[in-house]
Amino acid sequence: MTKREQVVKVAEKYVAKGRIDAAIKEYLKVLKENPNDVSTLNRLGDLYARISRIDEAVRLFAQIAAQYTEDGFLVKAIAIYKKIIKLDPTRLQVYESLAALYHKQGLVNEARTQYQVLGDYYLKHHDNAAAINIFVKMVELEPDNPSHHLKLAELYQQGQLWDKALRSYRTIA
Repeated sequence: MTKREQVVKVAEKYVAKGRIDAAIKEYLKVLKENPNDVSTLNRLGDLYARISRIDEAVRLFAQIAAQYTEDGFLVKAIAIYKKIIKLDPTRLQVYESLAALYHKQGLVNEARTQYQVLGDYYLKHHDNAAAINIFVKMVELEPDNPSHHLKLAELYQQGQLWDKALRSYRTIA
């Protein structure tokens, strides 16, 4: 049995006894040896979530999602980002990352849904610059959808970006 396997076995015994903090300390030993060990990162994130240490859990899950994305495992990255949103639905960057991955996968409806969440949030909070950024992405996602162009034109107009507003209105026409 390798050192890693021994440490994991001890950690799992702690988990079985409900001693989550002790288990976390054991898993941290494994991560010290291999900081990109996805299964350990995931298990540690789950344990942090179990004891309501959401920020630590999200940080680990975000690391996993970034690694999966970099390695081209987009479906796995999507699953991890969805896990983060379940834990903390206020993480706006996660919606954007999720939308971008869906877009890359050609999953237009799913990407639109994520972008719409962001667009609605930014509009509600009067953050026109961020809303414009999102609607630009929605136009890229669905260039033939006139409602995205219209919303973008309206946002440009509100921001007194007349040339861009006119361009968007012309696209609709």
